[in-house]
Amino acid sequence: MASTLPGVFHTDVAAASGNRDMVAHVLALAGCLDILVLNAGCQFVAAIDQFPDHEWERLRSVMLDGPFFAMKAAWSALTKSPGGRIVVTASTASFAGAPQKTAYTAAKHGVLGLVRVAALEGAGHGLTVNAVAPGWMDTGMMRDQLKIQAATMGVCTDEAVERLRAAQPAKRFVDVREVAATIGFLVNPGASGVNGVCIAVTS
Repeated sequence: MASTLPGVFHTDVAAASGNRDMVAHVLALAGCLDILVLNAGCQFVAAIDQFPDHEWERLRSVMLDGPFFAMKAAWSALTKSPGGRIVVTASTASFAGAPQKTAYTAAKHGVLGLVRVAALEGAGHGLTVNAVAPGWMDTGMMRDQLKIQAATMGVCTDEAVERLRAAQPAKRFVDVREVAATIGFLVNPGASGVNGVCIAVTS
């Protein structure tokens, strides 16, 4: 169920109704919708045979079902006139497997298929649909999985952070501002010729 606070709109972005409420709220406030950025994410780490069914459903709902429902709800507004933009947050896990991240990896693979189909269907309306695929970022979601990452590596959490950092091409984590800047480019009018692509943002 959606709820509002001053300047804040809360809704369930994993549900069709929540996404319809979100779009309706924006249209009621602004009268139009030109840009849709879908960035909701969550994580759960476990081996396939130990992965809880409800966690599979939760991750899939947030990161794959939610973007579909949001696009569907916003489609008529975004295609009303040329220049609409959709950007979805994918992941470097969209291109490869990752042990103990079956739901996250499957959802992130799936969202690329969604982006590519939406790009084809939106092109005739002047709507572009793209994705960004960030590498490892030092965020709350990364910190939440450190214990399991460390256990898998057989090291302490601080050492796990250092190993993850050292595994990056530039030996650093991606800054969230770099991802934001890439999204900013994709929603800009100058990016009208970029459609159906996934831009990796890695260090």
